Amino acid sequence: MTTHLRFAPEILVRLGEELIPHPDLGVIELVRNAYDADAAVCNVTLTNASQPGGTLVVEDDGDGMSAADIRDGFLLIGRSAKPGSPLTRKGRRKVGEKGLGRLAALRLGRRIDLITRPRKEPGTEHVLHIDWADYESVNTVEDVQLHVETRSTTKDPGTSLTIHGLRQGFDDNEMERLARAMRLLTGFFEDQKTGFQATLRAPQFEKVAAAVNRGFFDEYEYRLVAHLDEEGHARASLFNWKNEEVARGDHFDVAQGRVRGQLQAPLDYKAPAATFELWMFLLDAKSFTRRASPQKHSDLRPWLKVIGGVHLFHRGLRVHPYGDPGFDWLELNLLRSRSPELRPSSNTSVGRVSVDDPSDALTPKTDRMGFQENLSFIDLREFARRATDWAARERLRIREEGRVGGAAAAKKEKEKAKRSINTVLNEIRRFNPAQAAEVSQLVDTQERYIQALERDRLLYRSLATVGISTAVFAHESLTTSAGLGEDLELLESRVGDLIDEVSYKARVEKILSRAKDCAASIHSFAKVPLRMLRRSKRRAAIVDVNDACREFAEMFGGYLNDRNILLELDLCDEPAQVLTPVADIESIYTNLVINSANAFSHSTEPSGEQVVLIRTRTDTRHVFIDVADSGPGLTDVAVDSMWLPGEGGQRSDGTGLGLTIVRDIVADLHGKKNVLDDGELSADVHGELGGATFHILLPKQATR
Repeated sequence: MTTHLRFAPEILVRLGEELIPHPDLGVIELVRNAYDADAAVCNVTLTNASQPGGTLVVEDDGDGMSAADIRDGFLLIGRSAKPGSPLTRKGRRKVGEKGLGRLAALRLGRRIDLITRPRKEPGTEHVLHIDWADYESVNTVEDVQLHVETRSTTKDPGTSLTIHGLRQGFDDNEMERLARAMRLLTGFFEDQKTGFQATLRAPQFEKVAAAVNRGFFDEYEYRLVAHLDEEGHARASLFNWKNEEVARGDHFDVAQGRVRGQLQAPLDYKAPAATFELWMFLLDAKSFTRRASPQKHSDLRPWLKVIGGVHLFHRGLRVHPYGDPGFDWLELNLLRSRSPELRPSSNTSVGRVSVDDPSDALTPKTDRMGFQENLSFIDLREFARRATDWAARERLRIREEGRVGGAAAAKKEKEKAKRSINTVLNEIRRFNPAQAAEVSQLVDTQERYIQALERDRLLYRSLATVGISTAVFAHESLTTSAGLGEDLELLESRVGDLIDEVSYKARVEKILSRAKDCAASIHSFAKVPLRMLRRSKRRAAIVDVNDACREFAEMFGGYLNDRNILLELDLCDEPAQVLTPVADIESIYTNLVINSANAFSHSTEPSGEQVVLIRTRTDTRHVFIDVADSGPGLTDVAVDSMWLPGEGGQRSDGTGLGLTIVRDIVADLHGKKNVLDDGELSADVHGELGGATFHILLPKQATR
């Protein structure tokens, strides 16, 4: 006996009604079929559809289907027609797959009427009726005979599909979802021209369309444009609000990433060629005022609420659910929460990843909810993520270039302005002494205000340094305390095994000794913040960096000894004086040494002796400070970007502010715009001790 596979009607339920979780996805599948048919227009109409039993009509002006097309294509489920003809008559790359989405869409209702007029058969139309109730009384799907009727017509080519007796209604939320999906399907960017328009005849669609059509793309603060070529190599450009290219990166720059805080080599992406664009906005009125925008700032947030996020366009059509509310597939919000410096979120940006994918590297999921997470898709997503990271680093670099040395430059400008004001005051006194007194009082008030701001700035810098050192110490203390807890638990669990009293006593003494050392370390460190925050240390004075170094060594000696870190001092004999608050010099030492301590504690490779060396030297004009260590070097950050907030340091869970504080102090003392290029502050990845070495140059103050 010979036989063959057969399918029970229940398979239609599995592949149809249970395949697509939301009815709007089924409608979109039918619209995508119209796109594959080279339609210019596709209209969707819902009648009495707020409750079950309504009617759905999808009409297009595409190429239509012949009777053979209906039999071998429309009704053939599970085989793709793309391999033989991947392009349409108009040159569109087909987006339809194996008909499963279409089947799910047809199962939205209880009866189907298909009327199609093929372009190749003018004056002819084919009609097909499907009543799903016919399948309820048969054993197999193939037991139901379907008939295609052919008749004459005067209508233009196209297809009309009517679904009667909708199984579920479209409530307000479903209609809102469908309206948004329809409006966004063919793109909402001003340069997207697909030659295809899909409309929904419903008030919700008009509401969404009105919101989308406002268009704020000219109001961006920054715009990222990144490309991925066929070889898997990336490049990117960053534009400011004036549309000026302010940064450009090649593959090495753009494709770098981090894994658990460690800087990773650039990837050669195994993804199809793609373009990623991201428009980043500032949600404040000042940005609109600055560019004299005709748009209302208050309208930006509602616009972003409708289209915000990064959308994925595959062969010209948007793919659900990428960019939908709550589906942050690039994890922009997560990255922003971990490192908020100048990073966009799905609420402050809108973007698109556009991919043609001629080799079908991206595979749609059976339920049409996006693509399977194969290597091609994972690398496509990683390309967009790393391009976003690159843009954030460049924005930070641009901001910091304008900020570094700002305090010193402002001080010079203030002194210059003060001299000009005094000249004007002297002239006023000759003619109106009373008015001159009022102006002088105003100037004095402003001077006191500026001095108060300067004191606050120094205080906050000192507080930041204390906070960093305290956080590191607390982390180490918690580790030690956790070790004590483990020892105690082990002792308690093994009391019965410790037969002899000597072993028991030895274990207890070890735990007590460890606890005593931990308590002594905490007690000694508790005094450090108070010593660092003394008011006298925030007054500008002639400071000998050698004296400041010795006091630093005294304050942190216990902390370093407890961690088996040897601090070596190689201080010059001659005076090494600079004009600055003591707090600034202490901050330099503290942040650099804490950075070295972090490098030791987070090193993945075993090392020998842990040494930190502080060396000072002078010449006729300068004071030199070198801080070197025997750690692993700068392994998780590029040397040229380690001074940026959030980038420096040796810990993936740290703030990355310590090196930024050092940079700002050096810049303020010099008044230079770019301390790195001018050589006042630099670093070697591997110095004389094998780890990182920081070189600092400060202007020498003559001995009085």
